[in-house]
Amino acid sequence: EGQAVGDFWIGKCEVTWGEWKVVRDWSVGKGYDLGDVGGGSGDDHPVREVSWYDVVKWSNARSEKEGLGAVYWVDGGVYRSGEYGYDGSGRVEQRGGNGYRLPLEAEWEWAARGGVSSKGYVYSGSDDLNEVGWYWDNSGGAAVGLYDGKGTWPVGRKKGNELGLYDMSGNVQEWCWDDGSFRLRGGSWINFADLAQVADRDYSFNPDDRLNSFIGF
Repeated sequence: EGQAVGDFWIGKCEVTWGEWKVVRDWSVGKGYDLGDVGGGSGDDHPVREVSWYDVVKWSNARSEKEGLGAVYWVDGGVYRSGEYGYDGSGRVEQRGGNGYRLPLEAEWEWAARGGVSSKGYVYSGSDDLNEVGWYWDNSGGAAVGLYDGKGTWPVGRKKGNELGLYDMSGNVQEWCWDDGSFRLRGGSWINFADLAQVADRDYSFNPDDRLNSFIGF
């Protein structure tokens, strides 16, 4: 059975390279170790090459930048620096702050399916992935020479889903909060169509892995 979810807000597009840099640059000198973390092919492309640890800290930084309460804590303090290896992410606690956070896997899937407005599509917003997502057939293989060399495309170029959310199938895989085997959802430009199905659960890379051009959030 599906897991029930409560009310939550979610961004309508993947976090862009431009958004990432603004918060990352703000965090310098404020205890965060984001440094030169992350990459992107343009300010309107999704950020890539970010680990689960990176995006959790970035979420705290954005919260603090906007005067909201940080959600993630380690050892009794706001989580701003440090990593704990491939099996140490359980040290990071999610508390009740009113700031930014990663979606739970169940929240991600509910949103990708279109929430209460869902029409039961295979992909997020359509049964035809070409309408809603960038994946191997239209971005990494058949379209060689048409993309930017790293495979990502500007966010929001394809059709949105029933909730007006974009790129939840394809472009970059998206980190979720859950401490377990399935932290990445949605497929990416380098994946075949099956991984872009809203029901698909792809085994995650390690939470400290930031070497991939197809992982964002």
